[in-house]
Amino acid sequence: MPLTGNSVFLYCGKNSHGQFIEGRVRAENSEWAKHKLRKKGIKIQSLKKSWNAPFSHNQSIKPSDITQFTRQLAILLKAGIPIRRSFDIIANSAKKTSFKQIIRDINNDIYLGDSLAKSLRNHPRQFNDIFCNMISVGEISGTLTLSLERLANYQEKNEYLKKRVKKALTYPVIVLIISVLVASVMLTKVIPNFAQVYEDFSAELPFFTQLIISVSDTFSHVWPYVLGGLISCYIIIHLMIKNSLFAMRFAHKIILSFPLTGNLVKKVMLGRFTQTLATTISAGLPIIDALKSSASAMDNLYYKEAIDCIRDDIIKGLSLHRALSKQSIFPITLQQMVDVGEESGSLAPILEKAGQIYERDIELVLDTIIPLIEPVMMITLGLLVGGLLVAMYLPVFQLGHIV
Repeated sequence: MPLTGNSVFLYCGKNSHGQFIEGRVRAENSEWAKHKLRKKGIKIQSLKKSWNAPFSHNQSIKPSDITQFTRQLAILLKAGIPIRRSFDIIANSAKKTSFKQIIRDINNDIYLGDSLAKSLRNHPRQFNDIFCNMISVGEISGTLTLSLERLANYQEKNEYLKKRVKKALTYPVIVLIISVLVASVMLTKVIPNFAQVYEDFSAELPFFTQLIISVSDTFSHVWPYVLGGLISCYIIIHLMIKNSLFAMRFAHKIILSFPLTGNLVKKVMLGRFTQTLATTISAGLPIIDALKSSASAMDNLYYKEAIDCIRDDIIKGLSLHRALSKQSIFPITLQQMVDVGEESGSLAPILEKAGQIYERDIELVLDTIIPLIEPVMMITLGLLVGGLLVAMYLPVFQLGHIV
């Protein structure tokens, strides 16, 4: 568990060789901090609590930074460079000050006698349970470099898929926002000017034109309330989902029921589940811990709760295959593959193969959706703007009949 109750203390002193040294140490109180430093042979000259430690701009550190750090550490350790020297090299090359400080804190904790896994757990926002558990297994089994390589590969795959899915969903959202803005400007600025011109016409305007003018007149008066209502609804829904388990479960169920995105989310969750489980089992984690790590990697509550149920069933004595079969959100194909993996003693390779299949399925879905999104959105925007313009110019086209 992360040591969230520990404080950070800044210290200055001399090490056992008489060299001046300064750094930061995590401890429950100042007395325990002094004990840790003295145990390491440091003669303390000054020790004070760091009050700005919690506000170290943790949010500016992206998953790509953690992936790069993992890959660099794996390469340096594989080259035979000692771990503390490796951390110095990575810290010196880090571009972000906040991440540079975290790397130095971890290095300092290692110097004070903590294991790498324990040092990483002091920074739970950057290093999750999956990361720390795999590092812990790597340290115990003497395969730290291999664990780091597996983690780097796992993180790179996740980042690649996230970027592709984000790219597929970002474009239609941008076009939708532009469409709403264009329609709003036309309804509040352009169409009222046409309406003033047509007020002097003696003949009746076409029905479509009257309808658009009526909509424009109504929208011009109510748009502040509509905008305020939409913002309020968004804030309320966001807070409900954030603070209510029932609301979050309902929202995640709705997402899974969407025609296109629902299928994509299901494949992403299944791919992440199989890849995480394969990576953690390959690293040597027991199946119970591997499932716990897989549950923590799920963004969808339905899948997270299903994996927790599978974990409980395995604790009771069921095999992974039978536990999976009790959860309807896991397809029969995956259940059969797991059954084969358990019988043959090659569960991790089978899960990795399943993850690759889901990864290809995601790529296929994205390759199908992305080329269709642009023309569909452009046609939608064209029909919206074109329809408003046609409605306004219909009286001009019929000028001979209405003057």
